[in-house]
Amino acid sequence: MRVLLAVDKYYPAINGVITSVKNLKEALERKGHEVKVLTLSESASTHIKDNVIYIGSMSVDKIYPDIRIKHPVMRKYIQELIEWKPDVIHTNTEFSTYKLAKDISRKTGAPMVHTYHTDYEDYVHYIALSKKVGKPIVKAYIKHVTSYMQEIIAPTQKTKLQLEGYNIRNKITVIPTGLDLSKYNKEYTAEDIEKLRTKHNLKKDVATLIFVGRLGKEKNLLEIINYLSDYRLYDYQFLIIGDGPDRKTIEQQIATTGLSNKTVFTGMVSQDDIALYYRLGSLFVSASQSETQGLTYIEALTSGLPLLCKKDDCLDNVLIEGETGWSFNNEKEFKDHLTFFLTNPDKAKEMSKKAREFAISSFSSDSFADKVLSIYQEAINNNYPKKRGMIKTAYHALLDRLPLV
Repeated sequence: MRVLLAVDKYYPAINGVITSVKNLKEALERKGHEVKVLTLSESASTHIKDNVIYIGSMSVDKIYPDIRIKHPVMRKYIQELIEWKPDVIHTNTEFSTYKLAKDISRKTGAPMVHTYHTDYEDYVHYIALSKKVGKPIVKAYIKHVTSYMQEIIAPTQKTKLQLEGYNIRNKITVIPTGLDLSKYNKEYTAEDIEKLRTKHNLKKDVATLIFVGRLGKEKNLLEIINYLSDYRLYDYQFLIIGDGPDRKTIEQQIATTGLSNKTVFTGMVSQDDIALYYRLGSLFVSASQSETQGLTYIEALTSGLPLLCKKDDCLDNVLIEGETGWSFNNEKEFKDHLTFFLTNPDKAKEMSKKAREFAISSFSSDSFADKVLSIYQEAINNNYPKKRGMIKTAYHALLDRLPLV
């Protein structure tokens, strides 16, 4: 099967969506399928590398940090994908490369499948909209995007319910995102771990709370910091891995609350190194409620880290209460669970073992790819040509003579 994956950012950049798409690409290739990725370049130039087409783009940091949009695209780059004739097109974005993918679908007749990765209601504050004002806009746009799809994939039941709340009538299938777990199963030497611990001035005999993710408002890291600010019962250290637009605010809050001597910021960490960084942790903490798939939760579990996370629907089938971690609703629950973890080392060790075993059996990228392939086949089997009126036909006839915009 020839599969075209569309996503607006791709490796070597790092985020949950990129990880999901990269793992799917590699798993599909292992199964003998031909896969190409259509994405945006980090510069104005367009180039192709390892079956990844990087389209020239420009930054729109003033609207949202680290986001880019495509320049007008010369048709020869898209024409090559049209002549390749994908059997199915799988979009993982609602913006620049989604629009290019839609044009390729129109020319080839290839069915479109879409994964809804991002809850945009949690991001409208970046464009100075309240959630009340932003929700109808998000709802209308996502309904428009999904109207072109034969099949829709939701990473969690939470996401499926949200899409159904947008009155989307397309078939929605829940498929938890798979990870390439092999690197998290890698055996590191005690020397490797100790060297990294020394680099970041972490103590070997003190429990390490770890957060991995984008440092943005939507991750709600300030809630964790406020809970820890007056926690004095038992010793711990706090490792924050990642970067983002809210980092200065978080650093200021750390300083204000007197946590500077307990907290270490690593900044952005390469995907090649992240598995080793997880080995520095004892317990993964998060108060985010903006996750649609929670890949860092799965990475943490696979690395043997129990979870202490704010209660959220995306944790269903990921966090097994009291076995692979705990959820919390308020400060008291957070502190009670933390105290139990810090004072029961045997239970902590048992939970670490269960976390790893559960993740390995539930979230492999090969299992994920098999489920996605079944969706692709359904989309192909149920594909039908779209009817277009005279005005739209004339519009596309004119558009086909210009660069793609």
